[in-house]
Amino acid sequence: MPPFVSIGLSVPPENARIFTAQAVLFMINVRIIRKKQEKIWWNKIKAVPLHSLIRNDVATLQGVLTERLGNGLQNRVERIDSARHLNKGSFSTSFLFYLYKPRLESFFIETTCFLSFFSNFATTITEDNMDIINKYFPNLTDRQKEQIAQLDALYREWNAKINVISRKDIDNLYEHHVLHSMAIAKAINFKDRTEILDFGCGGGFPGIPLAILFPECRFKLIDGTGKKIRVCNEVAEAIGLKNLKAEHLRGEEEKGKYDFVVSRAVMQLPDLMKIIKKNFKKTQQNALPNGLLCLKGGNLNEELKSYSRVAEITPLSTFFDEEWFAQDKQLVYVPC
Repeated sequence: MPPFVSIGLSVPPENARIFTAQAVLFMINVRIIRKKQEKIWWNKIKAVPLHSLIRNDVATLQGVLTERLGNGLQNRVERIDSARHLNKGSFSTSFLFYLYKPRLESFFIETTCFLSFFSNFATTITEDNMDIINKYFPNLTDRQKEQIAQLDALYREWNAKINVISRKDIDNLYEHHVLHSMAIAKAINFKDRTEILDFGCGGGFPGIPLAILFPECRFKLIDGTGKKIRVCNEVAEAIGLKNLKAEHLRGEEEKGKYDFVVSRAVMQLPDLMKIIKKNFKKTQQNALPNGLLCLKGGNLNEELKSYSRVAEITPLSTFFDEEWFAQDKQLVYVPC
């Protein structure tokens, strides 16, 4: 492989000289890489946190690239015959990155190349993920799309430090967690200034996706595990969510009043209702009366026996046609 490959973008010779040793530039399409069974290598690239790029934090980017790729980059590159070999078929996007040998301290990205890298790289890694969201929520604003698109890299970064999502399930983040959370928005369109409590939020679901969808509503996320709350707050800050706060708190300790409580199968429903009955407002402002909206799975006959007359159960396959949602995934509504 030649020491410097240039496809699609030109780099002035005076700049090229500073990219010593392993300067790499090539076009990659996600689908072709997957077909070539380079999924492991691609996931490492995809794990680079986009908020680092957004903040132009080159030092952070350097550290992440070095840590995630390291010396293995050259080995992977050499397994691909050449950049020209990849350039078969139609390419809709490309990305550029430069990486020095780990032992070199200096790391530089020329400004114009950096902007091209960020724009195309961000587009590439979020394209497939956003398809499933746009399919069911086609009227999102550009800001909402941007926030949702950033979740992939952010949760991959934090999940490597704190296991908030099963590592076997991280590749299904958008279907099993983001879209799953957004099912609540298919059942109710919260009015502005509605206040919602996410009970047992874990790493931020369903609260964070719902806060993106309803920027004029106020969300409070609580969980008994402090490190999960840290993830929630860091993710919210990184994507600029101003209508959400997360607090390390047990449900029994929460004294606030809310229009709705949302949750994802945190405990048996009768036990949950006993804890949260103190947290509902008496005044109503939405088409749906105040109450609990809970995402549950499995057979709920026994669990809902005490609420059979008032509970409303909606299979998520009503909203989404992916096979995963047909596997006993349901939304339970219980008025307070």
